[in-house]
Amino acid sequence: MMSKKGMSAKDYFGLAFGSMIGIGWVISVPAWMSTAGSVGAIIAVILTMCMIIPIGFVYGELTASLRVSGGEFAYTFRALGRLPAFICGWFLILGYLIILPWVAISVAILIAYVFPALNSYPLYTLFGTQVYLPHLLISFLMVGFIVYMNWKGAKQSAVFQNAATVMMLVAFAVFLIGGVIVGTPENMAPLFSPDGTTNSIVLAMAAILFFMNGFDTIPKTVEEADSGINYSNLGRAIVGTIVVGGLLYILIIIVSGFIMPAESMGKLGDLPLVLALEATTGSKFLSTVVVFGALMGVITTFNGFLLAGSRLISSFAKAGFLPKSFAKLHPQYRTPTNTLTFMTVISIVGILLGSGMLLPLIIMGGIAFLIAWFCMALSSVRLRKIQPNLHRPYKIPGGIAMGYIASLFSGLFLFLMLIPGTPISMGTVEYILFVVWLIVGLAIYGVYFKQEIQLQEVTSNKGAVSNE
Repeated sequence: MMSKKGMSAKDYFGLAFGSMIGIGWVISVPAWMSTAGSVGAIIAVILTMCMIIPIGFVYGELTASLRVSGGEFAYTFRALGRLPAFICGWFLILGYLIILPWVAISVAILIAYVFPALNSYPLYTLFGTQVYLPHLLISFLMVGFIVYMNWKGAKQSAVFQNAATVMMLVAFAVFLIGGVIVGTPENMAPLFSPDGTTNSIVLAMAAILFFMNGFDTIPKTVEEADSGINYSNLGRAIVGTIVVGGLLYILIIIVSGFIMPAESMGKLGDLPLVLALEATTGSKFLSTVVVFGALMGVITTFNGFLLAGSRLISSFAKAGFLPKSFAKLHPQYRTPTNTLTFMTVISIVGILLGSGMLLPLIIMGGIAFLIAWFCMALSSVRLRKIQPNLHRPYKIPGGIAMGYIASLFSGLFLFLMLIPGTPISMGTVEYILFVVWLIVGLAIYGVYFKQEIQLQEVTSNKGAVSNE
């Protein structure tokens, strides 16, 4: 449980893990298996973990060492300067803005499985997807509830996150045990994609990246920490989230392979894993339990990214990269109300656009997070060189060499996604959005270029400001 003063290391693990494991496992795991085969998907998850764990080490060291509000962009500013910091924060904001409406739409899809009558009153079709009135109302209601809770403060948000994460894990246990009992290993064929093993695994990795984020919520909310927290535990929570989340994805792939072949599962609709479990058991009980667990996962994802994203934008504005109005705090609850309002509006617009528009943007979201990871890796290397004696409560295993490995992995994957013609390069929509977002960002950067950058120090006696 959370202390009276602020968030504990357990709260931070609940925040990060709950943000990582959401709707993706119900919708996307069958797609990973269809792309790479069952064993190929497991290999893709393992390779993605091997790529992200060094980045987690980097996050752990920087979060524990640089006690400034804002997370990635603030650390990048300290190490690399103003422009890299802006690019890092600007694209990270895009990643958060993409996640929120996509997750909100998923809530309605899950509830409609239990109550099919909600798939009625069609309003319009957009980007090949039918939008229903009850779906909109459910998504709006969920957004309103979570925003209200975050409006009241991080304490309520963290307590809810912990409770929902526990319920999600109970539902996972039911799914894993039930899937093994009713399934058979023969359904795991094909083990690898007939279209080519290497390319298929790399393609799966590009999709998995988007669903492995969540650990990055910790540095953005470090100012909410209890004054007596052991900062080295924050580093352990970050790395632990990646390891536990990756292992859970592997278990889900194995159990999913037992239940039904991926090719057959992929034809079942919006919730392939749930429908496959229902078809295999002939009962809705187990699948309804899974839906409940997925629903908890979706809500914790929205809650976690809303909490972290609002702190990111608020800190970005407070530092001098955006209008100061985004940094305005509620006089009683000390929460960034203007930023929460802005994120609510963006979520509502995204919900109205429907999943047909948002699903292609998953890759764009992955790129946004990769940019931040790359900046963090470079920052760790730079700080190791210019501040070798910096107090580091949590130290990267392997020291600067691990920082170079994190830089190589994140930089190589980012390069392959940005350069046209590679197996995992962006599509047309993603390239357009990337260029537009970059141009808008550079225009904003030009407006605020001369503004003094201020980073908010996070100390036991909060309030000290560092003018850079």
